[in-house]
Amino acid sequence: MMIQQGARRNYIYARQLEDAGMLHSLVTDAAWEGEHIPSSVRLMTHWVPKSAGAIQRRTVHGVSPRRIRASSLSNVAGFAMRLLNEERRFACIDEVVGLQCRARGLKGVRVIVNYHGNGGSFLDYAKSRGVSIATDFIITPKNIEIEQAERQRWPGWEEQTTSAAVIAFYRRRMSWLVGLSDIYLCPSATVARDLAGLPGFDPARVRLVPYGAGGITVLAPQTQPGRVLFAGAAGLRKGLPYLAAAATLLKQRRAPVEIVIAGAAPQRIRQRPETQVLTFLGVLDRIRMAQELARADLFCLPSLAEGSASSVYEAMANGLPTVTTSSSGSVVTDGVDGLIVPERDGRALADAIERIVADRTLRQTMSAAARATTARYSDEACGRRFIEVITALIASRRPDEV
Repeated sequence: MMIQQGARRNYIYARQLEDAGMLHSLVTDAAWEGEHIPSSVRLMTHWVPKSAGAIQRRTVHGVSPRRIRASSLSNVAGFAMRLLNEERRFACIDEVVGLQCRARGLKGVRVIVNYHGNGGSFLDYAKSRGVSIATDFIITPKNIEIEQAERQRWPGWEEQTTSAAVIAFYRRRMSWLVGLSDIYLCPSATVARDLAGLPGFDPARVRLVPYGAGGITVLAPQTQPGRVLFAGAAGLRKGLPYLAAAATLLKQRRAPVEIVIAGAAPQRIRQRPETQVLTFLGVLDRIRMAQELARADLFCLPSLAEGSASSVYEAMANGLPTVTTSSSGSVVTDGVDGLIVPERDGRALADAIERIVADRTLRQTMSAAARATTARYSDEACGRRFIEVITALIASRRPDEV
């Protein structure tokens, strides 16, 4: 049984389990199979044209309709509970998804794969009945703490704030998951490292299963030397203040570099004096994003908290050397297909960017290595690793547990 709230990674785990003949059911929120989109949903694209993207994301391909158990009840619950505090809202949504799972039943289920605790107390119920739990920890468990620490370090950059109660709730949730899960699906060693700080952590349960680099649009390169691309929400977790500091240093050095930001960027960030050295492109659709990747000379993501950033896979598939941090959870090898720099260090970022831009031979060598790296992390290769892990989990159970 696959449990997931949202359309994360285009339901790839469900598709991979289906292809392997191992999928019992996909339990999720609003979704539909590609050939069975309700007419009311199709009409929605005419009434609300902007909904087309969301509808496309929630269309499940490659999974039999009879295995999909989808309901918009948790979406409605999430909308209705916006006035609740964050920890109560998360818990309620998970419990609503768990009710869908209970209705589906556990007959024939040996393993439940879940995203970050989706399913709530149903996971405890399933575990008590001998079902193994495999949890995909999609991001470092420290992400909320890191964000709040950055807000205190950079007052005024973001309007949001996270209370101590929410941070404590999230830590309890992660500790519960660590104790409950038979295996930890970690997209990067960074996630595994941070899980180790939680009570009940068992290193023997760690399984590194990188995310695949499939479904990426790659256009013919139109490289503009010195054009540095950042992609993602322009916020503190992604390390934007440090990228702005790097851009300022590069400008002072008269380096031929322009740093462009693709992604949501509130006016309060765009108007800050520190970010005037950055070029903001806004939110780009798939084609425009592919065009920016084709134009870029290199990619930069100075993130402070990720699982394994998908934007890095996209950049590397397009042959872009990547300057990033270890916390991006990327598959970049320092000095081979990019450079890994310390976190929160604008000078190190500037030095790394300048080094690649100035040395065109190094840039070309790293570009070829980046393409080779993404070939090793295809959806097919990463899917095989995932299926091997789940198969081994089933085989490890005692006969009386099956």
